[in-house]
Amino acid sequence: SGEAPAEPVVSTKTGRVYEKRLLQKYLDENHQREPQTDHELSSDDVIPIHGDPPTVKPRPPTLTSIPALLSTFQNEWDALVLETFSLKQQYQQVRQELSQALYQNDAACRVVARLMKERDDARQALATLQAQVSAFEASVPQPSKPDVMDVDAGEESVVVDAVQAYYEKAAETAKTLSKSRVKREVPADLTSADAWKTAKESATIGSLHTTTKPGIISLDLDQSAALLLTGGNDNHAEVYSRTTDTVIGTLKGHTKRVTSALWLAGGGLSASIITASADKSVRLWTAKPANSEEGKDVRSMGWTKKNIIKHHTSEVV
Repeated sequence: SGEAPAEPVVSTKTGRVYEKRLLQKYLDENHQREPQTDHELSSDDVIPIHGDPPTVKPRPPTLTSIPALLSTFQNEWDALVLETFSLKQQYQQVRQELSQALYQNDAACRVVARLMKERDDARQALATLQAQVSAFEASVPQPSKPDVMDVDAGEESVVVDAVQAYYEKAAETAKTLSKSRVKREVPADLTSADAWKTAKESATIGSLHTTTKPGIISLDLDQSAALLLTGGNDNHAEVYSRTTDTVIGTLKGHTKRVTSALWLAGGGLSASIITASADKSVRLWTAKPANSEEGKDVRSMGWTKKNIIKHHTSEVV
């Protein structure tokens, strides 16, 4: 064949080396005659040769020229780029799944925290009720020892009746309060649901926070509805002026998302701001003196940090 044999074998009669596959084919076609001789040759007369280390195959003829090498390199490069693209797709999918899992975990933590708070409130209410019952029982006069045998049953019935009356009064009060909460009167100035169905969009405000961590968690308007205060996932709070359509203040300092941002005293350019964050801190911000001159120099306007409260042990909402 002109190529190095893949499975070399040697003839015991002539000592010649053949390719096993080609030799077997030749023997089948020529009545078991060895090539170029008249000797009869069977499979028992052929000994396989085991090379150690194995013979390295020569380079295919397609890689003997520069254009062929360039074509091979191009194919390998295309395969590498395709594999990289597939890995990036898998990476993005894993990131999305991880983000969703984190959001679900955060929501579950919020639910657990709320349930724990309700449990603690219920325990505190029960302890208060038990203390009141104990105080009431202590206030009931106890009979003297000489008259115990005569008035024991009567005094016991008085205590039982008093406690029963107390529980009935508490249940009746709870029932009344529950009905009042369910049937709470709607304020006269509250916009009805039908009116909201016909509401139309009056203005659209572009992104106020950074795009690396998008999302607005808290929003508050001042009493004039001209200043908009927002808290976002980017750890900042922004003050937006609807009059000038610009951001006139950025409150930086929190290390995690701002969960709540509120105006104090109705808000305004001279009003203070309070912010809470997932970094377990609450910050108070005071207005700069230049805030009274809105529109003259936006760069000199803003709010400065005044106080920081770091006594919380968990996220402040």
